[in-house]
Amino acid sequence: MESGLTTKQIEEKIIEILKNRILSTSQLAKELGLKRYILVGYLEAMKNRGLLEFHKVGKANVYTVAKVRK
Repeated sequence: MESGLTTKQIEEKIIEILKNRILSTSQLAKELGLKRYILVGYLEAMKNRGLLEFHKVGKANVYTVAKVRK
């Protein structure tokens, strides 16, 4: 991922990707070029604000764009 992106820009990229595909946190981290533990911080913050929903699919942790965003 390009350095110098703001939190808002990173969150917008996350939403854009997750609107079109379902990815595990590991897959999403790889696509964004972020360490998984850093990405999880963004995902949890976005979930807490009602932007994303968390799902457990088998062993994978998956986030999706919330149907009704707060």
